Amino acid sequence: MKKIIYLLLFAIPFLNLNAQDDTPSPYLIRMHVLEVEGNLGAFIQANRNFYKPLAKQGVKDGKWAGWAMFRSFSNGNIFVFFHHYNSPEQYANSGNVFSTEIAEELGLEMPDSSKWTWKSLGSNELWQLNGFVMGKSRSNFFVFNKFKFAFPDKQKFIENNRAWGELVVKPQLDEIKGSSWAVATLVTSASYEDQESTKYNGISFDGFDSLEQILHRRSYKESGGIAANVNWQNFQKYVNENDLTEFNSAVSSSIYRNLDSTWDE
Repeated sequence: MKKIIYLLLFAIPFLNLNAQDDTPSPYLIRMHVLEVEGNLGAFIQANRNFYKPLAKQGVKDGKWAGWAMFRSFSNGNIFVFFHHYNSPEQYANSGNVFSTEIAEELGLEMPDSSKWTWKSLGSNELWQLNGFVMGKSRSNFFVFNKFKFAFPDKQKFIENNRAWGELVVKPQLDEIKGSSWAVATLVTSASYEDQESTKYNGISFDGFDSLEQILHRRSYKESGGIAANVNWQNFQKYVNENDLTEFNSAVSSSIYRNLDSTWDE
C-alpha cells in the first residue's frame, strides 16, 4: 500500500454522521510546515535516508501510524510533513520518534545539517480525519484545499466533502489514475469573530497521478469541463437538496508533490 490514504484500515460511513457507540477513535494528523534554505537536495535525501527509517521504526514500535513528506510546487523550498496517529492516546504517548539512540541501534548516520537551514511556518496543528476515498494507485501529486467555516457549519462542511468523495471521486477511481481524496478538520485551536473563523479550519486533499493531470483539470474548457461530468452533477444535486452549500467564508488551494512516506518502499 503506497499512498498516504492507504494507512486507513477502518471504514468511515460516507454521507452519514450519526454518532455510533463503536465509532473508531479520532484519527489525527499533525501538519508540520517548513521553509528550507540551502541545499534542498541534501535536505530531501536526509529525510529519505535518515528520518524515514526512524519514522518506520516508530510505526513498528507503535509510537505513531506513519510519516509523509510533501513539497510545494509553487514554492520549492516549502515542505509539509504529516505525522499520523491512530488515536489521541497514541499522540499523547508517542515520545521521541527521531531519537539518536534509536538511530544508533539502526546503524543510521546522522546527516550533515549544516547544508541547510529551516524555520517552522506556523504551529504544528492537529487535524482529525473525517473521511477518505482510497485510490487504486499511488497519488504522486495532491491539491491541498483549505477552508474557513463558522463553528455551526462544521457538520455541513464535513457532509459536503464526504459527498464529494462518495459521489465524484469514488465512481471514477477505475478511469482516473492516481485519484484519491481525504478531508480533515482542525482540532487543536480555534479563533472566531462574529462566528466566522479567522483561520483555516478545514482541509481536503485531492490526489492525482501527475502534474499534467491537475493542469488539465484546472484549465478552462469550452465544453464545460467538470461541470459537464455526470458525477459532478449528481454531487451538485445532492448538496443542493440537502442544504450542504454556503458553509465557508474563504478557500485557498495549492499543489504539492508527494515525495516520500513510510508507506513507500
